Parts: sequence; structure tokens; C-alpha cells
Amino acid sequence: MLREIKRFEMVTHRSKKRNLLALIFLSLACLVFLSLPHAWGQTFISGKVITADGKVVASGAVALEKGELHNDAFLSGGAIGADGTFKILLPSGGPWGLHVYSEGYIYFPLQVQIKEGEDNDIPVILPVDGNPGDDPQISDIRFNKISDQVFQIKMRVEDANDNLGPQMLAIDSKRFRSYRLVPQSGDLKDKKADFPGGEYESPFIPQPLDKENLSEWLFVVADHQCSNSPIYSGLNQSIIKPPVVHAEKLKCDVAGIWKSNFDKVYQFTPQKAGTFSGKQFAGDILIDQMTQAEQNVAMDFRFKGAKGKADLQLACQENQVRLQGTFQLPERSGEWVFAKLQNARATESGKDLFSASCSGCHYADRKDTKVGPGLKGLFNSPKLPASGRPTNEENVRATIVNGQGKMPPFKHLEDSKIKALVDYLKSL
Repeated sequence: MLREIKRFEMVTHRSKKRNLLALIFLSLACLVFLSLPHAWGQTFISGKVITADGKVVASGAVALEKGELHNDAFLSGGAIGADGTFKILLPSGGPWGLHVYSEGYIYFPLQVQIKEGEDNDIPVILPVDGNPGDDPQISDIRFNKISDQVFQIKMRVEDANDNLGPQMLAIDSKRFRSYRLVPQSGDLKDKKADFPGGEYESPFIPQPLDKENLSEWLFVVADHQCSNSPIYSGLNQSIIKPPVVHAEKLKCDVAGIWKSNFDKVYQFTPQKAGTFSGKQFAGDILIDQMTQAEQNVAMDFRFKGAKGKADLQLACQENQVRLQGTFQLPERSGEWVFAKLQNARATESGKDLFSASCSGCHYADRKDTKVGPGLKGLFNSPKLPASGRPTNEENVRATIVNGQGKMPPFKHLEDSKIKALVDYLKSL
């Protein structure tokens, strides 16, 4: 009898210790969450994933490191939709390392600088994986309940080439979070070393496992040669969907996403009439000025500090739009050709913005109160309905940006969207 009592006390002690550890991890996780800036929900990264063979991926995963690329501080992530697009909430702006994965393609790493409070549109072009036979493999994904409020994930990882990198990832696409799994025997200090095959485990995750939809979890692994594994859900099922034809009809204009004959990706954005700003993603070219006169486009740029010029022509056919011509640098010149991949993102209409941001509290077609006052004929009234201030564009804009009474501020909206919204209110 005494032996049984001692055994019971030992089991009870272990159970209390386990619950105490889980409580500590949960408390730490809560502190981290509470320390996140209030921009959560206002800062986004989004994009459309186009392949080098002219298609749009219909499945895949995105993971982001906070800070510099390849520092392995994975924090955020999400899924690529059936239309090839992703949109992920971020807790803050600043530098992030972006990683994009889709089965059958080489994964895409890119250092990005995220603007706080905006939707940051990043173009992604995935190279075709010419040798999928050497891809890493995932198996036996398991969700282990640690306590009522904490769980841990384990899985097996193997690679025929034995050159696994540190990217063994679990992505919570519902909450836009990503977690890096480490070898069960312990993490490697040298992240450039080849990681071992075998069992991998996540940190303790402060969520009740009983409420998880495992189909919303994504798992992917990459090796040092940028090959990535098939992507699985938490149900141990592949999520692959065949890529689809890029159906967007390309406009015969300069604004949009382009890929050069040097395999670099650019974004050209209209400024005032006949001028554009441009930026290169993951490269050494800085574009100072772009001007267009009819079909001729002139570009002033800098390459590693040296000033250069390019003379290009816009050429449009039924299935392709190109900018082609020559460039000159002090010690180098040659042919420069750009193929258009995607149009400039269309600005949302004021009506769409009102429907998404305002219609929950305001009527657009009547003056009755909903939660806030109805806005029909707003600019025909001498005073604004809630504040009593004079009705003019400046005061309406200030109300949208700063809020009014119980109305929350919409400071996260870009100037172009606020203008579109104010113009729509003028039409009511």
C-alpha cells in the first residue's frame, strides 16, 4: 500500500511539473503577443505568384522572417490561394525575409522592406524545378497535446542529397504565424551546415489543440539548393493543385511588373503624366528617372554606383508586351529587354472601399442612422452630421483618418484610397 501511495505522489508531481511548464510557456507567449505593436491587422504583404514558364501557381505557402533574410527568425506566414495570390498580416513594418514555396518550383527568397500601415505588393516569379527527384520529403506530421492550452508539432524529414537547410516550417495560415522546427536532438549552431534527416519538433504553441482545424496548417521543408518539399496540410495530405494559365490581359503600357533578359524583376509605377518611378527587386540597379514620349521610354539608372542610361521602345503584340532597346554604362553596354508579367494593381473604387470599410455603420443611400449617421447627400449639407463642423473635403478626410466619437480611425488607408473614398462620398 505504501508503495502505491509513493507511486501516486510521483505521478502527481510529474503532472504538476508538466502543467507548470506549459503555464510558463503560455505566459511568455502572451507577453510576446501583448508587446506587438498596434499595427497588427493594418500592415500587409501581398502578391501574385507567377512562374517562369508563364503560369500562375494555384497552391503553395509563404513564410516570413522578422529582420534580415536567412536569419531564421520565422514569425509570419500564410497560404497561396487558387488564384495565385497571397495576403498576410504582419505585426510591424521594417525589414522582413520573404520565402515563397510551391511544389514543382524552386523556392523564392527575397529581402523586403515593409511600409507600416500599408498593403505592400511584392511580385514573385518562381523558377521551374528541373530536377524534382532531389526534393526533401516530409512524413508523419503529428500534433501532440501538452496541456489544455498548449501543443507541439513533430514530423519526419528526409533528403536524398543530405543537404537539408534550416527551413523546416509549420505555417498556421489562419493566424498568419510560422514556426521553425528543429532536430529532436537539438538545433545546429551553424545554419549553413547540412541538417540531419529524422525527427523534428516545433516550440510549444500556446493554442488549445482541441479547437484546431488541422487542414489550415501547412508544412514545407527546403534544402541548401533551394529545392522545397511537397507541401502538406496538418492532415498529412498534399495540397498541390496544378498551376493555371496566366489569364490576365496585359495592358500596352509601362506601369506594371516586368522581368528582364537578365532574370531580374522590376516594378514600374506611374507618377505624373509621362513619368514613372521604378524599382528592381533583389538586385543592384537603382532607377533615378523614367520618362515616356509616345512609344519611346528613356531611363536613367545607377548600377553599383555607376550612372547609366537606357533607350527603350514599348512594343505590344496580342500575347505579349515588351520594352526593348539598349543600355549604356561607362564600361559596358548591351541589349536590354523587359517582358511584362503583370499589370499595375488597380486602385480600389470608392464604392468598393465604402462597402468594405464603412457600410457596416453607415447607409450610402439614406440619411437614417444605422450605427453612425446615413451619408446620402453628405456634401450637400452645410455641416457634418456628427461633429457639426463645416462640410468640406478637409474635414471629411480628417474624420476618416482620425475617427470621430465611436468611429475608429482609418489611418492605415493609403492617400489614394482616402481620395477615392472622399470622391465617392461627394457623389452620394
